[in-house]
Amino acid sequence: MTCPRCSRPIPPGSPAGLCPVCLYGTGHKEPRTTTPAELDRVGWIGAALAIASVGIYLSGRLLHPGWIDPTAAPLSYTIGLVGAASAGLALFLLPRRTLDVALVLQVIAGLCISLSENALPRPEGAITGLSSVAVWLLVCAVAVPAPFQKSLLTSLVIAASGPVGLAVQVLFMNVTPPVETMWVALFAPNFLMAIGAALLGRFIYRLDAEVRESREYAGYELVSQLGSGGMGEVWKARHRLIGREAAVKLIRPSGDQQMLLQRFEREAQATASLHSPHTVSLYGYGVTEDGRMYYVMEHLNGFDLQSVVEATGPMPASRVLHVLAQVCESLIEAHEAGLVHRDIKPKNILLCKLGASLDFVKVLDFGLVRYADIARTPLTIDVAIGSPACISPEVAQGNPGDARSDIYGLGCVAYFLLTGKMVFEAKSAIDMLQRHLSEVPQRPSARGAVVPTELEDIVMQCIEKDPAQRPPSAKALAMALAKCPERYGWRLSDAEGWWDAQ
Repeated sequence: MTCPRCSRPIPPGSPAGLCPVCLYGTGHKEPRTTTPAELDRVGWIGAALAIASVGIYLSGRLLHPGWIDPTAAPLSYTIGLVGAASAGLALFLLPRRTLDVALVLQVIAGLCISLSENALPRPEGAITGLSSVAVWLLVCAVAVPAPFQKSLLTSLVIAASGPVGLAVQVLFMNVTPPVETMWVALFAPNFLMAIGAALLGRFIYRLDAEVRESREYAGYELVSQLGSGGMGEVWKARHRLIGREAAVKLIRPSGDQQMLLQRFEREAQATASLHSPHTVSLYGYGVTEDGRMYYVMEHLNGFDLQSVVEATGPMPASRVLHVLAQVCESLIEAHEAGLVHRDIKPKNILLCKLGASLDFVKVLDFGLVRYADIARTPLTIDVAIGSPACISPEVAQGNPGDARSDIYGLGCVAYFLLTGKMVFEAKSAIDMLQRHLSEVPQRPSARGAVVPTELEDIVMQCIEKDPAQRPPSAKALAMALAKCPERYGWRLSDAEGWWDAQ
């Protein structure tokens, strides 16, 4: 069975009868558009033309007779150079420049070049090298990305500016017209160059489009790599139409692709169903033609808690409570929807500057999310999944875990924020798992943390070995945190002072 859109094979059970590529929105090309960066390139070409025109004029004045002396040449020579420089400067400076405006200015520049080039009479039978108009149309067709029809039309019009410029000289500047064969010899190469340049520009245009499409994910173009890990890479990206920034997480293909694809689709849909302002927003997801899966998420301005503590040391209890309450809001929605994060750790919690809000918390990377009801998720692999430093004992034993496993992870995060140290420290992941399974942790105050007794008791309850001894839910944990005397002690002025310092 093949996809009705692109004729690719359809895997069994694929929704909507489409292949994964078309299903996730990567199977069909959108119309190619000229990007702001490409229009900036047009501007720099205009700047080069303006500089060259001014340079030719000044060289003629200062280095005569090596160059044409503008004072001895017809007025049209100077008019052409000034016009070319003005058109180039307009290309460079014009705000809100569009492709059509750029093409019109290129034609005007070509006509001005032709006026200056044809200002001086040629001896009969003489042909003076490569036309400047030909050089200009070649640069425009190759360097300025445009659809083939527009590129060809612009190139032909620029080529036609050659005979038009000479005709102007003949009609208004008393230049002796050349014989008919001279017209052909002078300007036929320009028209041939226009056709060849447009064809070359078409090839470059399509090649550039293919390169861009290979770096686009759900309409987002990769800009720069933010990080990489065992599962894949994270890139900063920008939507090529609306300009919105995003973070794209690419997941390397491995193992049973069919099972991974189904699991990936389920987990992405689960993440997209979460709407808490403290859960990172998912803009899209998909599968590339080479089998790489990806998420497109909101790009945030902030620092993960791991980096914050490593850079500035432990947090005061009031700020820790402020952070934990926001994480609980994210987990409450997820747990009530039957979802478990399974990888709560300092690196997956971001402290953001979001609009006018400071210390706004976002919970990241629901990539290991699973439904708490195992019957609903036959694809879940029951192995120890998560980060060793914050993994709950039951998950370390290979059990799937539930909402209380996330509570354990959040307790480890709170411990780290208060002390600057993980609950357990070990030289290997195996040793770390073993300590979570069997060792009783020290209280944060025993490791030098200044922490109120009420908050310390809650943290120690969160990291109990027995899930039944922990707070039963994120909502229950949030209610317990709200009763701590320092819960609202972290003020806006405190946050402003910290962010200003950073």
